[in-house]
Amino acid sequence: MTQWPFGLPLLQSLRRDPLGAVQRLHEQHGDVASLTILATRIYYFFRPEAARQILVDHHEEFAKERRQLLIFQSVQGVNVLTTEGRSWERQRRILTPGFAPKRVAEYMNLMAAAADDGIRLDLPGTVGGSELVDVDRLTTRVTMDVILRALFTYRGVRKDADALSHAVRSLTRQSMRELFWPFMPPAWLPYPGRNAKMRNLRVVRDLVWSQIRARREAAAAAHADILGMFLAARDDQASSSDAALSDEEINDNCMVIFGAGHDTSASALTWWIGLMAAHPEVAAKVRAELWRSHAEASLTPSEIVSLPFLNATIKEAMRLYPPSIAMFSRIALRDVRVGDVQIARGSLVVIPIWSIHHDQRWYPDPDAFRPERFMPGAPNVPRSAYMPFGAGPHFCLGQQFAMIEMALIAARLIQLYELSLEQGAMLPEPVVDLVLKPKTRLYVRFTRRE
Repeated sequence: MTQWPFGLPLLQSLRRDPLGAVQRLHEQHGDVASLTILATRIYYFFRPEAARQILVDHHEEFAKERRQLLIFQSVQGVNVLTTEGRSWERQRRILTPGFAPKRVAEYMNLMAAAADDGIRLDLPGTVGGSELVDVDRLTTRVTMDVILRALFTYRGVRKDADALSHAVRSLTRQSMRELFWPFMPPAWLPYPGRNAKMRNLRVVRDLVWSQIRARREAAAAAHADILGMFLAARDDQASSSDAALSDEEINDNCMVIFGAGHDTSASALTWWIGLMAAHPEVAAKVRAELWRSHAEASLTPSEIVSLPFLNATIKEAMRLYPPSIAMFSRIALRDVRVGDVQIARGSLVVIPIWSIHHDQRWYPDPDAFRPERFMPGAPNVPRSAYMPFGAGPHFCLGQQFAMIEMALIAARLIQLYELSLEQGAMLPEPVVDLVLKPKTRLYVRFTRRE
């Protein structure tokens, strides 16, 4: 372990180039780097076994950083992602059954319909038709439609969905800015971006509350969507007055689906489309798998999400470009030992998921796109060397939802279109914007096949 007693200069470096700064820490200081920023002792752990100890084995010894939670609460409210302790345990217990694979499968037709409509509206519809497409714009639109339908069975007009996407993206960027401020300003104090933040919050919250009120007032039969699940969910361990989610808790958990669910899936699909365009031979193998599977009849959504190579390409895309890297830090609640390192109470520990995903010790030729790493029979990697959705009790509840959503959209795109980069073009560098986004616009040519 190397001690690194720097402060604000390192903070500035992390803000300017989070991925590069952390990679340099690893290269210069080994598998554990210890440093101090603004009087806080911080440890970066670069080995999967250390990540597992922190997130799984000793998870009760750690908590999410309070300041980070407050920043996310200022946008999303107090939900299953932004809270700790008994509140988190209760919400997690209530919500977990609603995100089980069998329940998520009930949302497949809503997802598939959203994907089909997005393709119809945004991509060439005649055979041979070709268009150069801003991929981030496309995936943002399609995944927002998926979220709206799966969450509320809601089909709004395109301009409303675009306004909602813009609001969510703007709130994400504002949260990223605030993470690097030296202190969290009170809500009433004017600060950079406050007015836009309040305006964008109203856009999202007005929609969510209108849907909750409409559902309550209708008092109709349960809907087969996520809001219906939220309204019906019960905690068998709680008293009758605390067994159901309050409307405020339902609102806050809808907000986290917009904040965490929409943008992460859009990011993962953006990179997947770029990788398919850059590797036409891999796209051809995915297409062949789909063709073999539906030579006699059309594939159902449940069959699509079971295709091994298609899903291996999505998993490899998320290894190369993990969508979310902002929630992999914890505060030590008491003195605790991680491997050979004694961590003092109050220290911050960080698991640099990007670095672990790109470590040649776990992934030979780590920058290469090799979906075979995730096929049956592939060499095993250490536990916690791959965790785009986290690990331990706090792993992402929406993991199954996201994988199904991405597989359905990816299958439809690859069946209907040839994907290609323009001559001489390369995939952009990634940049951390809470989620991992292309630094410059990623354009891919979509040419209709059938």
